[in-house]
Amino acid sequence: MTKKSKTNRLTKWLLYVGVAVIVLIAAVFSVSHITNKKSAATKKDDNYVLKLADSSGLCEAPQQIAIEKGIFKKYGIKYKNVKIGDLSGTEALTAGKVDATNSLLASIVQPLTNGAELKITTGLHTGCLQILVGKNSKIKSVKDLKGKKIGVGTVAGSAATFAKRVLSYNGLHVETKNSDVQFIAYDSASLPIVLNKGQVDAIAVGDPDTQIAIKNYGFKSLASSATTEPFKDEYCCVAYVSNKLAKEHPEIARKFTLALQEAAQWIAKNQSNSVHIQTEKKYIAGEEKTNLSALETYQWEPSYDGAKKAFKQTADSLQDIGIISKDVDTQALTDHSFLKIKGVH
Repeated sequence: MTKKSKTNRLTKWLLYVGVAVIVLIAAVFSVSHITNKKSAATKKDDNYVLKLADSSGLCEAPQQIAIEKGIFKKYGIKYKNVKIGDLSGTEALTAGKVDATNSLLASIVQPLTNGAELKITTGLHTGCLQILVGKNSKIKSVKDLKGKKIGVGTVAGSAATFAKRVLSYNGLHVETKNSDVQFIAYDSASLPIVLNKGQVDAIAVGDPDTQIAIKNYGFKSLASSATTEPFKDEYCCVAYVSNKLAKEHPEIARKFTLALQEAAQWIAKNQSNSVHIQTEKKYIAGEEKTNLSALETYQWEPSYDGAKKAFKQTADSLQDIGIISKDVDTQALTDHSFLKIKGVH
């Protein structure tokens, strides 16, 4: 072998070694960078206090149970309840007052068409809204509400939205300029009173107010999102997080969602205990037996896909009755409004 050949082989070998060393250094640097980045993110999450909208409804049981049964603690979530007063969960979240909560799906659809900065992460359960009529009312079916007055807490609220969807499904017009019924807003606490006095012909309300009103006044349920077709299998309540939380603290958003799913599954097997906790801790008013009769009508099977299906159905309904503009692509809206999280089904 010539001296020149030996030199060429040595040069190539040194070149290979040099490349290998560079690759190894780059890999070590990359791993170190990723590790440091993960470490910084973990430390950032460890110090983060999740701001939750203070929940006080029967159907918001998952968040309440996640607190009272230590499920948030189990997932390592530091949190604080924030009283939001008259603000809705979406309003409080959009204003940056809270990071996450669980509430009625119907109340979220319209804000999302207007650009609300939030993502739905899972469905929690079905049910929780009803239309009630008086004890001696001559109204026997939804169609009998044509030309009548319906009392609601908020004209654009979840209960009113449910009522409009039920009315539309039964052939009545509910468009603002061409409505077969008149929706009148009252303070929520006054709704049973105005119905009992005959100032309205029906009221649309959520649980447990429905069960309390039925017990106290003998009202009759004309429609229920927990039992009336085709609404009974739709997810009523969902968990959602702010876009900021999802982007800056994705692991916190994931743990929050998993905690609420676990809480919903616990409620499914412990409904009586759940209502006892809710009542004893004063999350809800009324008697345990009365509240339990409502809670038992819900399907407690947390589901991401179920929530997405219910959102699309609700959005389509709201578009049909004129609440959402006809130029909104409801499938695109649905896809944009959800955040798929690893481990959430």
